[in-house]
Amino acid sequence: MADVADAALEFADLAKNLKLVGLDGLRRELYKALDEAAAPLAHEIGNVDHLKDYMPTRYAGVLAGDLRIVTHKRVAGTDPGVILHITAPTLGRGGRKVQQRNAGRITHPLFGDKQRWFTQFKGMRPGFADDPAERAGPVVRDRILEAVRRAADMAVGK
Repeated sequence: MADVADAALEFADLAKNLKLVGLDGLRRELYKALDEAAAPLAHEIGNVDHLKDYMPTRYAGVLAGDLRIVTHKRVAGTDPGVILHITAPTLGRGGRKVQQRNAGRITHPLFGDKQRWFTQFKGMRPGFADDPAERAGPVVRDRILEAVRRAADMAVGK
């Protein structure tokens, strides 16, 4: 069985070849299939009930409202694949620190005193984005391979 890296290489090769031979419509269909393969994972990561397992309930609701998850396809370079770009922009504050939350910590001013910041680990659990991504890896890989096969078959007229 192919691993995620093999699936990513097959995807990148097909996407490049479809562009080279002028089958951009088929390439767009391939990209759409990849977005659809990643959509359940993005939904899980941004789900407030999922987030409650990783952080305080009140903050999970706040973060869920701010999360933006975008799928990017990378076909160039040595590391092709599908990437979920996770951000949590906020108005006028530069955004929530998604990597810090995923690492299982949160920083906040001590009782509102912005001169004294506190790093909180209590109530936090690392992996709100990493855990579902690791669990979904085989399913997403299979969907990517299925989309690659369908597009390749369509390209040769099957």
